[in-house]
Amino acid sequence: MKIIYAKQEIKFVHILTGLPFGGNESLCLQILKHAPENIENILLNVDPSRQEMLNLFQQIKGVKIIELTYRKEQLIRSIYELFLLFRATKAEGVLCYAFSLVSVWVGLAARLAGIQTIAVHAGNMPPQEPSQRFKWKLLIWLFYLLNIKIYPCSMAVQRSLEELSCLQRGSYAIPNGCDVENIANRAQKTRQQRLTSQLIIGMVARLNSIKDHETLIRAFAQLIQKFPQGQLWLVGDGEERSRLEHLSQILNIQDAVVFFGNRVDIPELMGQMDIFVFSTTEAEGFGIAIIEAMAAGLPIVASEVSACREVLNGNEIAQFFPVGNIEILVKVLEKFSHPLEDRTYYAQRGSIHVLDKYNIQTCSKRWYHVLNGY
Repeated sequence: MKIIYAKQEIKFVHILTGLPFGGNESLCLQILKHAPENIENILLNVDPSRQEMLNLFQQIKGVKIIELTYRKEQLIRSIYELFLLFRATKAEGVLCYAFSLVSVWVGLAARLAGIQTIAVHAGNMPPQEPSQRFKWKLLIWLFYLLNIKIYPCSMAVQRSLEELSCLQRGSYAIPNGCDVENIANRAQKTRQQRLTSQLIIGMVARLNSIKDHETLIRAFAQLIQKFPQGQLWLVGDGEERSRLEHLSQILNIQDAVVFFGNRVDIPELMGQMDIFVFSTTEAEGFGIAIIEAMAAGLPIVASEVSACREVLNGNEIAQFFPVGNIEILVKVLEKFSHPLEDRTYYAQRGSIHVLDKYNIQTCSKRWYHVLNGY
């Protein structure tokens, strides 16, 4: 066990399985940043092999970061070490951000240590593959036995979990949030300094199988015929990057597609975009980048899946296209490209909606309300 940064006593423990750039990690970062003044937090990382966001967490005042490597081949030992840690901290609540078997064993150790409030965040839809769906059903059942409440990130995810099994009484959806004011200010400052007039379409998301970057890239290859100076910015990284880079080469648009990788200046990048596209699959649970794009004042085009329609409040906030439908996506992007008034209308509606529904202050209060046992 290695303590990286320590300053205060522990009251609540936040559990992450590594610190890569991702939705769970970003949510945890924001919740810790916006903790009430009377709250003392500890971040427990049970997979120290992933440390990409470590520096961002270390910058949060008053948060203690502890590494404790969870090893599934030494399960009993790992549970015992977690038990000793939880007993020593005398924490009042534990929040697991990963909906996984690791969180089950973390929850078991916390329960054995006498911690009363244990919660787990569910950020994605259950998989469709039968064996994986059975695994998720088993997870729900184990959480139920340990009296661990599940808090999905959207009603869409909650309904999908309830189709698999009964959730613990008191479980309910807590929408994700973002620092709306901060993102808006940073994006606007960059927008005012923008020099180019070329059309820039962007997407921020991990390059993985849950998302559908391929449809966006293929649609952009058609769109660029009418907007030869246009660019597609893809912000994020993941196991699909090499395949997607190869696809852009095959389509001969590699010079117009920019792969930024993981970035910490996302609001500034959004401030230079004209249209934000969130091309994803039915497995999408929320899409934090969507609310960040609304905060940044961008018009949004999104895949027509349950989670996106919920977050974007239907057609009032964004334009939608069927999952994987390249032709309709091209038409929607062409419509959004001219006139400018349409983009302004949707951007303004989105800015109002995100401030009302998804600001991080409200999200954080909800999670600390849970951790306090209410």
